[in-house]
Amino acid sequence: MRLYLIRHGETVDNVAGLYAGMKDSPLTNHGVEQIKRLGSSFARNDVRFTHIFASPLSRAFRTAQAVRDAQPKIDIDPEKQLEIEKVDELIERHFGFYEGKPFNTRADEKQAEKDRATPGFVDVESKEAMAKRVDSFLDQQLLPLLEEDSKDFVVAVVAHGMLLANFWRRLLLRLPRQSLVIAPEIAEKRSGAVLEYLGGWSNTGYMELSFQRPEGPPDPPTILPISGSRQAGTAGATVLSTPIPPRAEPEDAAVSLAAVEGDEKAAPRLLSGWSTTILAIDSTIHLLGLKRQRGGIGSLAHDEGQRKLDSFFKKPGLT
Repeated sequence: MRLYLIRHGETVDNVAGLYAGMKDSPLTNHGVEQIKRLGSSFARNDVRFTHIFASPLSRAFRTAQAVRDAQPKIDIDPEKQLEIEKVDELIERHFGFYEGKPFNTRADEKQAEKDRATPGFVDVESKEAMAKRVDSFLDQQLLPLLEEDSKDFVVAVVAHGMLLANFWRRLLLRLPRQSLVIAPEIAEKRSGAVLEYLGGWSNTGYMELSFQRPEGPPDPPTILPISGSRQAGTAGATVLSTPIPPRAEPEDAAVSLAAVEGDEKAAPRLLSGWSTTILAIDSTIHLLGLKRQRGGIGSLAHDEGQRKLDSFFKKPGLT
């Protein structure tokens, strides 16, 4: 299986430096150009998706639509066309009281104390809650695809920056470190980086992963015990056989796979028997040469009814 973890295009709140979270911030004009470039790039490079999962928030769903709409139409039967599956678990982190506020709002601890005393204050969604959402999607929708017979699945997960960073760390906990490989050109660029924190997602940037399994009967899924944690630095942790070392004490060290549910029966599966290759990290090659429209137009919210300047000045009857 080939997996692409994709962030949505640029939004109005991205430009303004605001926490969007579960708030539905619209794509900018520049963001729409980004998602068109993304879809065209996948189609041009013969990336044929079999599954597209997306956050239901419009900025992610519209990005997924651009990817889907650029795919070649190989079958005229509408029932066989690729559908986008909306997944609530892929919604961005909920910032509660801080949604729509500037990024630096939470940096001042004294102000944060005052905020918590505000009537009706809603705190930021915890890392544990995010981890639980991601694990639910992994166990119920993504990982079951690896158990099917098809060897040609190409999957897109279109979501949000903080959600995808959490997604990668949750997925990484399930991958045996000795089976994880990083493409040489990627390892060279990221030497010294921490595996759990390989960098953020730019707008329409994506991580590309390849999962392969040796020929032979499938192994039964492995369940992690409650008492164990595969985080780096703990007893029994596997060692990464790449130039990028595992982090000694990741920030979410307290959120182990089993601890999320607190139930051995619900402990997520470890992908034993699979080898995973990281082929791209925050790839934005599709944006090379893309320039923002001048005069602030590129940063404005996109309106489907807007006419581009070149079409506005065209004479009637000319193409």
